[in-house]
Amino acid sequence: MQKLISTALKSLLRKLHIAEHADFYDRGIIKALLSLISALPMAGAAFSSLQTIYQKEDELFKQSQASVLTPEIAALHDKRIALYVFLWHYISISKYFDDPALVQAGDALMFLRHNYKEIPTANYSDANGLLTNFLEDCEKPQWAQPLQTLGQTAWVGKIKTAHEAFKDLYTDRSFDKTHIAQMGKLSEVRREVDDALVDLVNLLNALWTTNEMGAKDPALRANLIEAKEHIVAAIHQAELNLAHRGHHHKPKEDGKDDNNQTPPTPPTPPTPPETGTQNPNTDRPAAPPTEQNPTDEPHHLDPDEHPAMGERKKDDEKKPK
Repeated sequence: MQKLISTALKSLLRKLHIAEHADFYDRGIIKALLSLISALPMAGAAFSSLQTIYQKEDELFKQSQASVLTPEIAALHDKRIALYVFLWHYISISKYFDDPALVQAGDALMFLRHNYKEIPTANYSDANGLLTNFLEDCEKPQWAQPLQTLGQTAWVGKIKTAHEAFKDLYTDRSFDKTHIAQMGKLSEVRREVDDALVDLVNLLNALWTTNEMGAKDPALRANLIEAKEHIVAAIHQAELNLAHRGHHHKPKEDGKDDNNQTPPTPPTPPTPPETGTQNPNTDRPAAPPTEQNPTDEPHHLDPDEHPAMGERKKDDEKKPK
């Protein structure tokens, strides 16, 4: 059972981005379990080891980002996002134009907007991929024609220029020798952190088994259950992050994507805005819930309890008799 847990948990953690990995440990594991460890003295050494190794990861992460999170890169990113947002602000108010052809062009483009509504809040790397796909779509006839009708072809060109300028500088900094060396060290430390967490999880499982087969201490049982719930909650949140990031994909050419076959109708403001302050991302869906409902009688971090903690059992029918 422990081998299944180790394999599945490591597989999940390897899929997380650097920032997601750090958040998983900082908020989901370290801070969540800190108050419990005093009541679980036998797990104190394993938890301290996890803390120490994670501090190394956190320091390396901050050092690695220092070479790419510069004011120059931030300014170029802000510029490309501002140009992108203003484009959709203009398109969103085209519904109030008197010319039916302009209104129709704006309505058609709202389907394209739906595929890329994550761009204004995306991180650097995700925004790179999404904006590249967006600019490629803008060159396709089904989107290029309504953009031309609204007179926004040149504005899309401005977005492309700003986007390419950002990518050039960001790539140069990312391939800096110092940054590459730091990222290599960070990758090694990440594996050490994941190994330390697996050791802690296996120890908690062993404590549960020992207690249930021997003393059956209700206080120890309650503390182990709470620790288990914190870890499973962190895993659920990591899976939600991965699922949410999964929406950043190459959109379909028909203006629809795999997750939403019918794009929603854009919101209608009461009056046309007089300035460029309207947020074109108002139809953004609510963030997925982060709270987890604990089970009535949780026990082991069992592979059958949660898919992230291990492989599911095969159906009995498929087992050889």
